[in-house]
Amino acid sequence: MNKITTTYSRFMRLSQNIFMMSAVLISMLISSAAHSAWFEGLIPKGETYTVREIDRDLAFVIDGFIYDARTSCFLAVGDRVIFFEGRHGIDYRATVYDLDSRERCELLLRKRL
Repeated sequence: MNKITTTYSRFMRLSQNIFMMSAVLISMLISSAAHSAWFEGLIPKGETYTVREIDRDLAFVIDGFIYDARTSCFLAVGDRVIFFEGRHGIDYRATVYDLDSRERCELLLRKRL
């Protein structure tokens, strides 16, 4: 009888641990999706720019301006970006946020086309 009670108690603790881990995992997934939707809701309409051309992940044409990458950037033609730090076509240094891949990229303004 004591053996059955011990086995049942262990099984209940294990099932409670599995339930708690599942609840934590699901809440993390839900909050991540909600956060990205919340962040995209903050982006002003008309403030997005499109990557028009790329040169080996080193230079990018974004709506008529050539930018050089300060770090490795993996932007693709057609990606939508917002200027996270700096302003489009004005500031020498800028950080863009790629809305498609959800990554940041640090750029240097080279010149206008």
